Amino acid sequence: MNTTLTQTHQPYLQQRYLITGWQSQLLATTIAALMIALSANISIPLQPVPLSLQSLAVLLTGAGLGRKLGILAILEYLLLGACGLPFFAGGHGGINVLVSASAGYLYGFVVSAYLAGLAAERGYDRHFLSGLCAFALAHQIIFVFGVVYLAFYLHIGIYHAVELGYLPFAGFDLLKFFIASLIMFALWRHSGSLNH
Repeated sequence: MNTTLTQTHQPYLQQRYLITGWQSQLLATTIAALMIALSANISIPLQPVPLSLQSLAVLLTGAGLGRKLGILAILEYLLLGACGLPFFAGGHGGINVLVSASAGYLYGFVVSAYLAGLAAERGYDRHFLSGLCAFALAHQIIFVFGVVYLAFYLHIGIYHAVELGYLPFAGFDLLKFFIASLIMFALWRHSGSLNH
């Protein structure tokens, strides 16, 4: 049996900075939410879904903080954005964004952060290829949520929704989970905490 499947590892930021008390956890999730907000505002305003760096930040949040704190960071990000802060793509904010054409992608962030966190807790992010596979899955789940929601929102077929909400982003998003894998692998390698 593969011991990597059964072992539990500390995610990178949890191990490096010992994020244990509620104060440090709140600080970590808030910083992550701000990082996601910043990445959302580095975007190209395509229609009906803008192209941004959010999903890269979501993968790194999950991998760095783990499942629990990763999900809390995403929920904090969504809550602050819904309250009107300019946290969503293009500097938008408000509850209306959570029911817009791109809302499904935002909901997919929660599951994506969970999967990236799970991968980190299994040690997959410590090795480039296993990290790449795990982050590819975590990243694609965003599109599952986004495309299905888009199909319902626009009252179109799933194939048309894929054409609108997935194909224009596929190449750039391949680069994003590649970069996430490279970053996490480099961080672990630099820290000398790789598990062989």
